[in-house]
Amino acid sequence: MRFFFILLLALGFCFLDSSCTKSKTIPPPDLGYNYYPGKVKSYIIYDVDSTSYNQLPIIDTVHYKFQIKEEFDTLFQDNQNRPTLKLIRYKKIYSPTIPYSLMTWTIEKVWAANITNTDVEVVEDNLRYTKLAFPARLNITWDGNAHNILGKQDYFYSIYDSPNTINGNSFQQTCTVNQIYTSTAINFQNYFEVYARNVGLIYKEISDYTYYQTGGVAYPGQIYTGIHYVMQINSYGTE
Repeated sequence: MRFFFILLLALGFCFLDSSCTKSKTIPPPDLGYNYYPGKVKSYIIYDVDSTSYNQLPIIDTVHYKFQIKEEFDTLFQDNQNRPTLKLIRYKKIYSPTIPYSLMTWTIEKVWAANITNTDVEVVEDNLRYTKLAFPARLNITWDGNAHNILGKQDYFYSIYDSPNTINGNSFQQTCTVNQIYTSTAINFQNYFEVYARNVGLIYKEISDYTYYQTGGVAYPGQIYTGIHYVMQINSYGTE
């Protein structure tokens, strides 16, 4: 008898409290899709510094400085009938006498990007790379070369949803994708990219060196040939 009394009492409270009778809205899971928003007519301008090392036939170290503008121009259907973003890359070469603001953008390349439920695929120079994987989580690993002929290469999120400041631009939530890392007595490789929520790619760095060797002895840290490339966000918006 006491059990039925308690049950009726509970039902009475629930009747008076409308929250018991209303279903609660459950937000969709955060899969990290907005790390690559891919909005048509959005753009990002990058400052790029690149150094090329070559010791043959003479010591030749060359520094390059320029700006890149990546714009999601239009949406079209690819050969798999998937919605595909046309990504136009523009370029301005640095001049010590003429500011970038007075230069005209020149089309350098046209790439393409597919955003699916499981990944972001970007076609760069006819090679398709899997840039991001969803759901995005710390230490999630995937094959960045799954859609090209370069051989398996594990990418992974080494940093996720952390604040970062790039080239004076502050972002509250960023992730870092480690792409390639090797370090031996004769070479060093470190490729990684950084993305920000609701913006996209904000930083890219490539270090790829072969160290000097002679008489069977390697000299780690003494670069013989290689490249160091840094691309960091300058500004972004929508046209």
